[in-house]
Amino acid sequence: MEENALRWSSGETKSKLPGLHWIDPHVHILPPGRMRGLVRWVKKFTPGFPVDEDITAGEIIAGVRESQIPLFFNLVFPLWEEETEDLNLFNRDLCAGIPEAVPFGSLHIETPDKASETRRCIEEYGFLGMKLHPYAQRFPAFGEEMNPLFEVLDKLEKPLLVHTGFDVFYGTYMDFGDMEQVIRNYPGMQVVAVHALFPRFRLAHRLLQEYPNFWLDMTNSISCMRIFLDIQVRRREFPADTASLEMDLLGENFEYFYRLFEDFPGRIMYGTDYPVGFGYHPALLDDLLSFKFPDAAQRMLLAGTAEKLLERCSYPIRRSD
Repeated sequence: MEENALRWSSGETKSKLPGLHWIDPHVHILPPGRMRGLVRWVKKFTPGFPVDEDITAGEIIAGVRESQIPLFFNLVFPLWEEETEDLNLFNRDLCAGIPEAVPFGSLHIETPDKASETRRCIEEYGFLGMKLHPYAQRFPAFGEEMNPLFEVLDKLEKPLLVHTGFDVFYGTYMDFGDMEQVIRNYPGMQVVAVHALFPRFRLAHRLLQEYPNFWLDMTNSISCMRIFLDIQVRRREFPADTASLEMDLLGENFEYFYRLFEDFPGRIMYGTDYPVGFGYHPALLDDLLSFKFPDAAQRMLLAGTAEKLLERCSYPIRRSD
């Protein structure tokens, strides 16, 4: 795992970030207990993961600023209903003191008044949108129980970020038919498929083609594709029983990975899962640059698409200067 540790050292990467315009749409700053739980979970399948379980919000923010990231989305999600209100208040108070932070709210399938909680997050707390992680939260993101959430976001024309893809790794399943029906039924709600349905890029391409309110966040997908294309594919980083399944699916979708950037660069962004992703920002920039996408597509991935989403949703950007 020494190689993994090197990916967290800016001195060991080819690329340097100072001066680069990169809006990171996928950062996790959580309350201390939740942060420890998240890091412990990552260490279960990545022994030697070089992030301390007691990493603080200040340390995460310092890392973002060291990489000169001018704006980032901070994502939270409750694991049980009783956590919902406090977690959204945490993100409100945290991001109020961080000019670079764009907060997202969340809720649980057992939240009794989903419409009111969503309106509170958007209209009172000033959040850009809402985030769901159906695999970690253990409920379907696109079931009819979530309609009150969708209705508010649709009316306010705000985004819904949803963890998608890596279902083989998580050992679970997402109903993509239900997802498409929600995208179709709520055209004002901007649905961002976090992790880009990895590795179902053929489906992602079709949905981008048919629905203008559908977007992709390539968090972790870029790095996984780099590993896939590497001669020394590091299958040992995945559980042995899932690695071959993931790789088979990647092979079936390989062509469409590239077609995404050729056909829809304006609706694809690139996040990091910082501080629990595949490395430090410079290392993840190396992963992106290794594909040699056209400069215009790279600019959209790093900032242009996120800026379009912010403008589409009429979100006022604060400036640290």
